[in-house]
Amino acid sequence: MSEMQFQTDDQNEFGRPPASSGGFDLSGMLIKWGVVSSPQQAEYVLMAVGLLCLVGAGYFFWSDGGGDTHGRPTYQDPSNVRIY
Repeated sequence: MSEMQFQTDDQNEFGRPPASSGGFDLSGMLIKWGVVSSPQQAEYVLMAVGLLCLVGAGYFFWSDGGGDTHGRPTYQDPSNVRIY
């Protein structure tokens, strides 16, 4: 069998994408607004905000509203109900 050969060029066809992908850069906006001074600080701030949102969502998801019924409906005693 003969050996197959492929033509290759010097371009890195499957390398990393370019740094500017054209998407929305929230960490860049935090730096521009003066909230943080480096991209690493911006990433830490965004991770903290995401974690805070997850904790808040978990609180509202697993809380029972603070009532004393613990998920059971409360019914009124029928002997004390007046029907007019």
